[in-house]
Amino acid sequence: MRLRFRHIRDHLSHHGFARERLEQDRREQTLVAEIRALLPGKLGAHCLDLKIADGRLTLFLDSTAWLTRARFLAGEILTSLKSYHVDAIGFQIRLPEHESSMQEAASRRVRLSETAARHLLEAADHQRDPGLSEALRRLARHGPRATPEGPD
Repeated sequence: MRLRFRHIRDHLSHHGFARERLEQDRREQTLVAEIRALLPGKLGAHCLDLKIADGRLTLFLDSTAWLTRARFLAGEILTSLKSYHVDAIGFQIRLPEHESSMQEAASRRVRLSETAARHLLEAADHQRDPGLSEALRRLARHGPRATPEGPD
């Protein structure tokens, strides 16, 4: 995509404000790449963006699983980023903005097996609590249409 808009970038680089903004973007991208490289383990690959303001680094991660792992590694991350004058660290979730990633997530949804759905419906039939019974029935709807086998 960067090559596709090269002519626009070349044109804007000849104008003062636009040139400054392009340079700032390049510096920010370089900073993001440098900090990602310093993050422990595979955490850098799950860091979508970051922000540094007033000595506080905020990492934007792609899932709660990686956010939790990053919290455990906060001390190690702060130590590795001392040269960037980072005194505190925070974490936030930011979902990828690509539509294709949304489609991939939808296609990865796990469906219940027929057996699991049948067991949920059977459990719902034997519940005294109507709220729990209804919740089990809603959950069973995530599987193939199943009906509990009952006595004939």
